[in-house]
Amino acid sequence: MPELATSKPKRDSANLLSPESQRQSISSNWKHYRPKHRWERVEHFPVGIIPPQKVRIYHQNDYYRLQWWEPSAKQNLTDRVNGDLVAAIMRAREIEERLINARSSGLGLAKLTLQKLHEQYVEMLGARADADEISPKTLSRYSSALNHFLKFISLAEPQQQYRFAVNVDQRFVLTFKSFLSSLKVSPNGHPNAKLRSLKSVGYVLGVVRGMFCWGVSEKSGPLLPMGFRNPFQGNINTRTDRRAKDLFGDPDVTIDMASEFIQVCDTFQLRLFAPIILFGLRASEPCLIFHEDLDTEWLRVIGRPELGYDTKGLRDKRLPICPELLELMTSGCVEKSCLLLTRRSVFEGLEEVTEKSTSATELVTRYQQILDNQRNSSAKIRSGLLRQLIQETGGLDYDHIDREFRAVAGKLEWPKEATLKDFRHLFSTSLENAGVPLFYRRYLMGQSPGTSPVTTYTHLNQLREQHQRAVESTLAPLYQAFQSRVSDLDKNR
Repeated sequence: MPELATSKPKRDSANLLSPESQRQSISSNWKHYRPKHRWERVEHFPVGIIPPQKVRIYHQNDYYRLQWWEPSAKQNLTDRVNGDLVAAIMRAREIEERLINARSSGLGLAKLTLQKLHEQYVEMLGARADADEISPKTLSRYSSALNHFLKFISLAEPQQQYRFAVNVDQRFVLTFKSFLSSLKVSPNGHPNAKLRSLKSVGYVLGVVRGMFCWGVSEKSGPLLPMGFRNPFQGNINTRTDRRAKDLFGDPDVTIDMASEFIQVCDTFQLRLFAPIILFGLRASEPCLIFHEDLDTEWLRVIGRPELGYDTKGLRDKRLPICPELLELMTSGCVEKSCLLLTRRSVFEGLEEVTEKSTSATELVTRYQQILDNQRNSSAKIRSGLLRQLIQETGGLDYDHIDREFRAVAGKLEWPKEATLKDFRHLFSTSLENAGVPLFYRRYLMGQSPGTSPVTTYTHLNQLREQHQRAVESTLAPLYQAFQSRVSDLDKNR
């Protein structure tokens, strides 16, 4: 009877088994299956052997299984041991020691998918942004780069061969590189823009490498086993990324072009672009310069963490200001706004400022009051509230500055290669040609002076004198054009 019960029934209706026969068949199958596949917990150990307290040992068929509660994963994990009871006990001791000392077995999640790894990494970045450890813009850049990774792993071949994160190998990296090299993207993110090849392949690979490094680290649990070798480690750049650019030649905006640019600026544009051209400011830095940042000696470009704003690299700087620029910046400022530079509509009196803060301190107080009224103050919400507050104060953003630049560049019929960032290239090149020391150049450009110990002992106590070297030599045509344009605008008032 057991043999008949376990045989496959025929489809003929005359030979169908009765309900009682079916119950007997199931019971018979279970009797054969249960001894072979069920887990039998090992509770009796040899004399003198103390059983592990945090790891349970089960015997299954001809091997052993270890089971324990993983705090980082918040679930039970298992590990298979092909060997005898002694091997299982030794393996259990190793796992138990890690659980006690590091609160993690270090084995990760065996079935962690690539999608789940991405999801948890982005969630961690969002938490860091909310904790003000990284900028919301950094979160946006990383998420954008990882979107290419998500698009790749959604293809049919990676889904079949690399379903889990632990299966990723060098072949996966090479296939991903090939995918990125042939990828066409919109340069400005607009769906109707003309597609071009992805230029930042190395950046995307670096972000993905960081995601896997985080997965192995203790900060993530770890999600990946301790012995996992990150295939994105090492030299992962493509030949295009490694190819050195020939630095010989003029920047896309030359001294003559910048002088011509100054000569056609109106009063609003001259106040806006004179600091950018003469000091090599980043395009976003003029947006949050307050009245108190300017005095008779210096123009200060500083971050204000209490406003949720920091300069790039978290580096403040001060720049020597000439009398003509000081007069231009102070005479044309809007008294009702605490910002030194405002939008054109506010500058010309066509738009009223709704936020009446008269200083940076008052604006910070107002910003903190707005945050106090918010139940959820995530990094994205804080960034949006700051943009709205700056707009109500009459402030600028990058789009306003870029629009004014394009208006002047279009009037001069500049080539499309000449961009707003090239003013910064021109300033750095002029400092180099004037013989300004490297430490001073890095400071004036707002860049890191380096990590060597000598930077700690070097004090920049001749900032104005070193900057004057460039003003009297390579930057002289720009200052002459600026002074001439200021004089012309004064005559036409």
